[in-house]
Amino acid sequence: MLALEKIIASLIMPPGLFVFLFLILALYLFKKSESITIKIIAVLALLFCFFMSTAFGVQLLLHPLENYAERNSVTAFAKHPIVVLGGGVNYYSSDKAKPSFHSLQRLVKGYQLHRKLKTPLIYSGGVAIGQQIISEADAAADFLTSIGMDKSYYISENQAQTTFENAAYLKRWIEDNEIEKVYLVTSAYHILRSAAVFKAQNIDFLIVHSGFIYDHQFSWLDYLPNRGALNANLSALHEWIGLAWYYIRGRI
Repeated sequence: MLALEKIIASLIMPPGLFVFLFLILALYLFKKSESITIKIIAVLALLFCFFMSTAFGVQLLLHPLENYAERNSVTAFAKHPIVVLGGGVNYYSSDKAKPSFHSLQRLVKGYQLHRKLKTPLIYSGGVAIGQQIISEADAAADFLTSIGMDKSYYISENQAQTTFENAAYLKRWIEDNEIEKVYLVTSAYHILRSAAVFKAQNIDFLIVHSGFIYDHQFSWLDYLPNRGALNANLSALHEWIGLAWYYIRGRI
């Protein structure tokens, strides 16, 4: 009975609902339309929607990124500064903001390293586009203080709005302070693009990923449309497009 409830829920709630509607539309067009082009577009739209909202997409889009991070991540022992890249912020009002889920995951990992190594932690993240006051770095400082971090160890980089700018602004700080090497902390899916940008900036770093955003061991439910897979695949697709864009722009 529970399995049946899960199947029904996956079909009546987005993104499963959208897949179901695309299926109905595709069947209707196959019956009513004489245009081969329209039929092909309908089928491709259906397949893309299904792919992006299930584990099939996760396997092809997300896992290669996260597996790269897992292979290259190190166990931290040497005392180097810890660089944590911003992953977004949720604005509650004009004067209140909290780190997003991805940022919290990265901050927790960075704080764990800080407690182990007793080295400075620098968080890179500016004010989100469309906002005016609170930067990601400000929100991160509030969070770290709330869990007991000594603010004398915290360094704020509150200008960067992209991964490329993260590296560019951090490079200035690294050079100004004659830092030889840093730990680069970010989400596993974000490591490949971040590492490519940092290498292009000639920054010496060690990778420490902050964790995965979707299962690597699937159940049959993962192959049904679900919001978790859709969110994970959208994040992964953003990374692949970002890599291509940075390559075209000569940033990596």
